[in-house]
Amino acid sequence: MVKDAVSDKKTQIITETWEYLLKKGLADASIGELCRETNCAQSSLYYWFENKDDIWINAGKYGLSKVVDALFAFTVKNIGDSRRFFDTLLDEVDKYKYELRLAVQITTSPVFGERMRAKSKEFNVLYENYGEKIINLCGCSVEDVEIFIYSVIAFVIDYAIWDDREETQMLLENLYQRVEKKFQKNN
Repeated sequence: MVKDAVSDKKTQIITETWEYLLKKGLADASIGELCRETNCAQSSLYYWFENKDDIWINAGKYGLSKVVDALFAFTVKNIGDSRRFFDTLLDEVDKYKYELRLAVQITTSPVFGERMRAKSKEFNVLYENYGEKIINLCGCSVEDVEIFIYSVIAFVIDYAIWDDREETQMLLENLYQRVEKKFQKNN
C-alpha cells in the first residue's frame, strides 16, 4: 500500500509537470514556477528526481507515452476500416498536436535529447505489442506492420511539427493505396 502511494505521488508530479510544460513551453519553464503552480516543494521534486533535467525528461516520456497509447489505440480500433483510419487519422492527431510538438522538442533537444531517446527506447516494446495486435487483426507480416507503423509515425510527427495537412494527407493516401494493394494481393 505504501509503495502504491509512493508511486502515485511520483506519477502525480510527472503528470503535473507535463501539463505545466504544455502550458509554459520548455524554453520558459522553471522549477520555481513549477513548484508554485503545483504546490510542490522543491525538496519533494529532488527527492523523486535527480535534477531538473530528470524532471523534464520524465515528464516528456510520460507525455509521449500518453500520445503513443492514444494513437495506437485509435489505430487498432480503426484497423478493420482502413479507409476511415486514413481519412480521420489527422483529426485524431490534432487532439495531441501540441503534446507531440513538446515531446519532439524534448527528444531532439541538445540538452535533453540523448537521455530522452534512451528513456524512449522502452517504446520499442510498446510498438511490438501494438504491432502484434495489428498482425493478429490483419493477418499481415511483421515486415508489413513495421513499415506501416514507422511510416505513420513519421507522417504524424511531420504533421505535428509542420502543420501541413494537405501534404501529410497526400502521404497518407499514398500509404493507403499501398496497403490496399497489398491486401488485395493477399486475398
